[in-house]
Amino acid sequence: MRTRIAATAFALTLTAAAVTLAAPGHAHAATAPVVAGNGWKLNAPAITHIDTQPWTIAFHDTTSRTKLTPYLKNTAAELSADLGVKVTVTTKIVPIARGRCVTGHVISYRYMSKPNPAVPNQSFTGACGNTDHAADGAYVYINSDYWLKTRNFSEPVRMNVIWHETGHAIGLSHPVTCPRDKNGLQPLMCADTYRDLRTRRYSTFERTAFKQLVANRTAAPLPLAVGAR
Repeated sequence: MRTRIAATAFALTLTAAAVTLAAPGHAHAATAPVVAGNGWKLNAPAITHIDTQPWTIAFHDTTSRTKLTPYLKNTAAELSADLGVKVTVTTKIVPIARGRCVTGHVISYRYMSKPNPAVPNQSFTGACGNTDHAADGAYVYINSDYWLKTRNFSEPVRMNVIWHETGHAIGLSHPVTCPRDKNGLQPLMCADTYRDLRTRRYSTFERTAFKQLVANRTAAPLPLAVGAR
């Protein structure tokens, strides 16, 4: 088993992407996948697409489940609509450890204080893809300090962080550029726009990326990055 882990920073979040080598799930055509565009980017080559398998959301422990379930029910509904892939919030407990892939189309969330002690303001995600470069699961650490009264975080900001990390979990990365759409919104996946308040968490840029994750199902897989181990 070989894994590849890469990290990128978000103003309040840290994302680690890992690819776990497993058996390919389907045959590909010769066309290369499209992995970036105006205001969006996929976590290629580790993840270039999402298959049709349903996804489940689980939790590291009961505290995480109690605190995050109300948020994630809304996240799951939005992802199901945008991806055309069923995403369901469950009551399952799936303990997670940083650097260890969660697979089987499961995203497990942990709510804890300062999950990255080296950078105490951060949350982070580990997104895992198989050898077919399909998103296959993830672990997400949400920093519980965002709920402290002394931090003065608004509810929309906390929601944006959760939605941002979940975008990483299914294969989105930070875009190269951060333009504004016709509604004046920048991509939520940009590293510096977590305070951009909105009634729907994902912007038109993320929805374009979701469509590409689906369209890339029939594209040829990219080679693993040099130095993967």
